[in-house]
Amino acid sequence: FVFREWVKGSHVILDRNPNYWDAPKPYLDRIVIRFIPDPGARSAALETGEVHLASENPIPLSEVGRFRQLPGINVEERGHGYLGSQTQLEFNLRNPILQNPKVRLAIAHAINIEQIRDIAWYGYATLSPTPITVLDKLFHDPSIKPYPYDPALSAKLLDEAGYPLGAGNKRLDLRLTYNPGNDGFRRVADLVKQALAAVGINAILEAYDFAGYVKTVYTDGAFDLNAATHVNLFDPSVGVQRIYWSGNIKKGVAFSNASNYSNPRVDALFEAAAVELDVEKRRQQLFEFQAIVHEELPIVNFLAVNNITVSR
Repeated sequence: FVFREWVKGSHVILDRNPNYWDAPKPYLDRIVIRFIPDPGARSAALETGEVHLASENPIPLSEVGRFRQLPGINVEERGHGYLGSQTQLEFNLRNPILQNPKVRLAIAHAINIEQIRDIAWYGYATLSPTPITVLDKLFHDPSIKPYPYDPALSAKLLDEAGYPLGAGNKRLDLRLTYNPGNDGFRRVADLVKQALAAVGINAILEAYDFAGYVKTVYTDGAFDLNAATHVNLFDPSVGVQRIYWSGNIKKGVAFSNASNYSNPRVDALFEAAAVELDVEKRRQQLFEFQAIVHEELPIVNFLAVNNITVSR
């Protein structure tokens, strides 16, 4: 296809390339790519036939069941395995409170991941408790399980960390932000806020537009907890290393090591795995990395969320 037109905020038009090498392809004369930021408007456009194809959860997940029943519409959950979407709660380790491993562990035990799956993502997700998504059958370590939901243990750990329950059943305040690119993360943030309130942590929800979110988290580091996703992509050296490797603690670099996490052994494992040609040795290196990160908890890994494509 060849570029024909771009109207900012509205659409891009691509026309068929008459000189394409593999004739008679392409079979379409024109593709119009529309920008529809509102999920309700996207749903309506798909339902009426104004739009023929939309991908990566274009409709509210609450609508998926109804769309499956509509004539002439296909709802497909396959086709995004290469993305390896991994939803997480990032800790900002610049905060002295979160430098205490007992506080991080307490937060992990305070959160019901199955509830997040069922409510925030309407069940369209799989538990994925390690940094490498459960979708990566080669490098994901299935022996690592989610931290169990245990508010009593969470409260005990917070007591031991030196944050007893005070006036108003509050122990401490933490800023909580979320990726606004998908409404699911707002629901995740709401559920995390409720869960932390139950153990005495006041999570102050801070909402931004996408540009403000990226600046706040990846340039300013002005957050404590961040409900987000990072795609693993097709290999851990591409999609996972950037999140945990200390070489990626770079101000202003979006979707990298926002946690400020640094562990020399993890760095060495990633650097070795990036050039290791023996698959089994790479697997051992990446299994060791997952074990270290699961114990040290710079990030609580939640779920691999399904990506849905809707087409006519």
